[in-house]
Amino acid sequence: MADRRTRPAPKPAEPVEIPPRTWMVWSISINLFIAFTRLLALRNSPFNLLPDEAQYWSWSRHLAFGYFSKPPVIAWLISATTGVAGNDEWAVRMGAPLLHAATGIVIAYIGRALFNERVGFFSALVYATLPGVIFSGLVISTDVPLLFFWASALLALWQLYVQPNWRWAVLLGAAFGLGFLAKYAMGYFLLGFAVFLIAGPREPWRAAGRHLAVAAAVAVAVIAPNVIWNASHGWATVGHTAANAHWGDSGGLHLMEALSFAGAQFGVFGPILLVALIVRLALWRRDPPNAGERFLIAFAVPVLLLMVLQSGISRAHANWAAVSYVAGTVLVVGWLERIRQPWPVRISLVLQLVVFVIFTTFFAGSIHSTLPKAVDIFHQMRGWRGLAHQVQQQLNTAPNDIAVAADDREVMAELDYYLRDRTFPLVIATGDGPPGNQYELERPITAANGQHVLLIARYPDRKDILGKFTQSREVSQWGIFAGLGRKRDYYIYDLTGFKGS
Repeated sequence: MADRRTRPAPKPAEPVEIPPRTWMVWSISINLFIAFTRLLALRNSPFNLLPDEAQYWSWSRHLAFGYFSKPPVIAWLISATTGVAGNDEWAVRMGAPLLHAATGIVIAYIGRALFNERVGFFSALVYATLPGVIFSGLVISTDVPLLFFWASALLALWQLYVQPNWRWAVLLGAAFGLGFLAKYAMGYFLLGFAVFLIAGPREPWRAAGRHLAVAAAVAVAVIAPNVIWNASHGWATVGHTAANAHWGDSGGLHLMEALSFAGAQFGVFGPILLVALIVRLALWRRDPPNAGERFLIAFAVPVLLLMVLQSGISRAHANWAAVSYVAGTVLVVGWLERIRQPWPVRISLVLQLVVFVIFTTFFAGSIHSTLPKAVDIFHQMRGWRGLAHQVQQQLNTAPNDIAVAADDREVMAELDYYLRDRTFPLVIATGDGPPGNQYELERPITAANGQHVLLIARYPDRKDILGKFTQSREVSQWGIFAGLGRKRDYYIYDLTGFKGS
């Protein structure tokens, strides 16, 4: 019998190599699975549409190349999903999980193109469960198509940089153009391009010069109908966008507002990932970025810094820097993989998945818990169906020739959606001044529909509206529950004899 002590030691097991194609299959499969879980949550959710969602649904009933406050892609998207699945809330929102899944898949290809398939997989998974995307994946907003077209344009531009091809040129132009028609923030893409062009070698761009010209031509052709629409409507969307940014209200730099916006980004991108992004920038001299990392930095950091400045000068919502995190996600994942320190991404991913499960389950109505007022982010999704029911009940004892009017864009949008099977006119009552939204532009009270009106007023004592009628009387006051410690008050008036503006 052989001596056991003379046996050779067993060889260590070889690490399992995952084929590159498998990483991409996993990227696509997981994004589709996440989209499926979000669709299930939407299908069972008890939450009403947000006012903006209801407004976009209203637009989708009348397709155009532009609308008062936004370019048209959001209305086109809702028209497509509701045309297939009907007009329930989940169908209105259906485009959100589907397009976020598509964005995650495009991000996987960006990660593969700039690093490798492994980076692509983790980048896609991190993006799909970012805190901002966890919420955005369940509501329909202009950010949803914007992020998809931004990611597509980013992939196409990098491919033109490394190996010019006419197909990538057309994709770049189409993605930029459609992104611009989704949200004018797509224009920030030019800032990232300019920063990368200035900071990097010029030779690759000389080789791609004709391709970039084709991309520009395609983009202009896609954008042109919206420009024509704006020109024929007094530049309504452009003016609203400028007003929304409060560019004319600057009173110097407000440091606390800028710090508040910067702090909110930890909630949008996640604290671990944002700290990793800051550390990557801080280590620039010690660990100079390669061309791919410089490309991603150019499309992540300048927009973020610009929005911090914007928030300090006037105002900026937390989601206004959302496009930064398309490139930012790939940058953080790719850099940490390159230096063999992937643990921050893994920890962040575990936390994000936990939040994703809890949030999605709550949105689906499977967690029955009353949120305190301070943390209830769902209050704007409650009470609208109840308001519509109250209006319908009031109309049961009203004359047949009565019209219903709202004095507020949000109320108008919600009543338009939740009373969509109505047989009576629904109009908006306006005070003095020019139109402030699409409803005031297209559906104001007129002599034809204003002879007898039931006014649902969000605010009391609307003398600017009541004075336009020969007779007015308050008939009721309603308090609509919108969450723990929250109630929306409405003042109901019976108005007759519209005298005109």
